[in-house]
Amino acid sequence: MKWFCLFLGILTCLPEVFGQQVVVKPYIQPSYNKTSPELDERLIVWFTDQTPGDFEVEYGVKGDAVRTVKPQRQPLFFAPAPTGAKLAKVDRKLAAEEGDSLSETNMVDEPVPLIPERDQYYFKYVATLDKLPLNNDIQYRVKLRNQVVREATFSSRASAEQSIRFVMVGDLANGKESQNEIAYQINAARPQFLILLGDIVYSAGRMSQYMNHFWPTYNQPAEEGPRTGAPLMATIPIYAVLGNHDAEEAKWPDYPDALAAYFLFYPGGEGPGLGPWNTPLGKNPAGASAFRRAVGKAYPGLANYSFDYGPVHFLILDSNSYVALTNVPLVRWIQSDLQNSKARWKIVSFHAPAFHTSKEHYFDQKIRRLEPIFERTGVDLVFSGHVHNYQRSKPLRFAPNSNQYLRAKNRVDGVFHIDEAFDGNSNTRPNGIIHIVSGGGGASLYSPSFEKTADYLRERFPGNWAPFTAKYYATEHSFTLLEAAPRHLLLRQLNAKGEEVDRMLITKQ
Repeated sequence: MKWFCLFLGILTCLPEVFGQQVVVKPYIQPSYNKTSPELDERLIVWFTDQTPGDFEVEYGVKGDAVRTVKPQRQPLFFAPAPTGAKLAKVDRKLAAEEGDSLSETNMVDEPVPLIPERDQYYFKYVATLDKLPLNNDIQYRVKLRNQVVREATFSSRASAEQSIRFVMVGDLANGKESQNEIAYQINAARPQFLILLGDIVYSAGRMSQYMNHFWPTYNQPAEEGPRTGAPLMATIPIYAVLGNHDAEEAKWPDYPDALAAYFLFYPGGEGPGLGPWNTPLGKNPAGASAFRRAVGKAYPGLANYSFDYGPVHFLILDSNSYVALTNVPLVRWIQSDLQNSKARWKIVSFHAPAFHTSKEHYFDQKIRRLEPIFERTGVDLVFSGHVHNYQRSKPLRFAPNSNQYLRAKNRVDGVFHIDEAFDGNSNTRPNGIIHIVSGGGGASLYSPSFEKTADYLRERFPGNWAPFTAKYYATEHSFTLLEAAPRHLLLRQLNAKGEEVDRMLITKQ
């Protein structure tokens, strides 16, 4: 096979098939068909230059008849950002309470390599692999004129009685070697799927940043290794959570290639639909309509959705600043979704954590207001990113004060009840919800000064913080590996060397 090298801020070498450049190699995305819950469905997505290609995808269970499907093709064009546009920054601005700030530095830039501005022309191809039997390995092969572009195997969705193995991690791709190490270790763990907990690329969720910082690590590294990454996305479907850098610092339409997550990822289930809780699309109705037509069901579906996988029900929520939890239809949908699920385990994921013990982003805690709903509907675990380290809480219950808005808009005080007996080893039956921050996917780590921060919060903000942290790890980048069976759930936190830095077991009768 010939190789074509293109300068996109970095030197990228990709396969060239009959003169056509495959810019992003085929990768797996979730899909769903609510009319056939006994079957699974997946998407295969890839990007090329705008030379048309007659692709086809072959797929099927090993040993069964091979099926063939033709992909749909969509032209995409992204203009460069206008001259003078300011690059988005990582905002660690911490809410000041009564004249105090939790950090000496309010604004810190995440150092992200600059990418030269240019026109971007692509063809996007999407092939739907439908009627997949559950609990099976599915082989696929993407071909162009009988030339194989990619072939690999992925697992179809597991039924409720089956055990599953999956990864949670957020705050990933900023062009540093740390993201490559984590990608390599995730691949070595062999999960069935991956949930990205937001801030997928830095610093503005742009297509150009995906092309330079994301795909070379997670989909098409020059070779597999801790310095280069691993082709995760060839074999592992990714479920995306929207973070602030995906949808807030993504200043669309000022940056025409911003909000790229909506072009690249797909929801794994249904959500509440259009409403005031969705990512704002500016004040130009024609431009907003064109954007929605271009991304299809990804907008608004990618922001809030739920799905079942094995014995677990997953709820994905958008916690960004434009989401007001006073929107009654949204809150009703969240409660109904969790209440109606009969799954053995329930896991909720969003970007900004409700409970943590770090200076950075401390008062981004508005989603605490949903805690009573999570408790009533039997949620077991809550996962977040945003804070660039790993934290695991003790099992806790939280009752928000009736006066929910204090001086800091997103600050929520209340009454804590903490289960001190649970240890995840000898006592494996928690009384309360366990909150996990897993934001060590690659971006610069946040302060390891846990004791100093805890002392400050304890003294300064009674009613807002309590000693709920069971484990705090900010020494190295890390990710969360989980194994869920009908009667037990095992959590392991692995660092960039593959070493276990935390372990917790939960059991149910």
